Amino acid sequence: MAVYAAQVSIMDKGIGRIIETLRETNQYEDTCIMFLSDNGGCAEHLKENGEESCFPEHYTGNTREGLPIRVGNTQDLNPGSEDTFMSYGLPWANCSNSPFRLFKAFVHEGGISSPFIVSWPRGMIELGETHLKQQSPGGAEKERKKRAKQLVHSPWILMDIVATIYDLAGISIPAELEGQSFLPLLTDCKELERENPMFWEHQGNCAVRLGDWKLVNRRCAEKSKSWELYNMKEDRTELVNLASKHPERVIEMMALWQHWAERVGVKAWPLQPIPEDERDWSNVPWDW
Repeated sequence: MAVYAAQVSIMDKGIGRIIETLRETNQYEDTCIMFLSDNGGCAEHLKENGEESCFPEHYTGNTREGLPIRVGNTQDLNPGSEDTFMSYGLPWANCSNSPFRLFKAFVHEGGISSPFIVSWPRGMIELGETHLKQQSPGGAEKERKKRAKQLVHSPWILMDIVATIYDLAGISIPAELEGQSFLPLLTDCKELERENPMFWEHQGNCAVRLGDWKLVNRRCAEKSKSWELYNMKEDRTELVNLASKHPERVIEMMALWQHWAERVGVKAWPLQPIPEDERDWSNVPWDW
């Protein structure tokens, strides 16, 4: 985790250098910066022995200086240098994701949630100027500061970034693009809810989010009883499964997900048959 923290620190300094350059060249006020983390802490574990079929062989290679990269969580190997490749495993992934459930590759909140920051000083002021004067005559400056620091809890999805950039640039959003622009969140001091449902599927894990409700399944090929229903406004950590109390909602949202899956061509998992003497390792990455 010390190495992991060091990587984040180096990244932070690098971002600071970019911002400082924007300030020095008088471009910062006009630059829209969007920053988000990767989705979910990684619970994937690299076997210590590094033998074939233990997955480290997929990450082998050489450094820029030609040294072989040593892959695997070998106890006598000090991580951090360019010639090492290790994982921080289940415990630290749990720490990174707390308090959300599960990890990267799953579609519970621990696998799909990402903090997202937007900074656009002059754009957020000028585009929202008319709105601010209408809503709070004489108090526009106060409202601008409020908007610049506002915390938005409504859920959005990566496709919406593309739609927002189209909107921000004054270009019509293509009809075939399924994302929704959240530009009004940057220019208006109010919450904005996404109109259309959001869908996920990854390695057989699937989910649909519609308003405050989320239906999620750890394996979409299993029977309907494995679907879990959560009220995300009241239970963001997905601890109280309400599927048995709202069966009609479960059926409705399952149908939405199935229609989406057929439309976009979701394939059944696993893509290839799993040998009888093997298991689906994607479902238990911490046991790799």
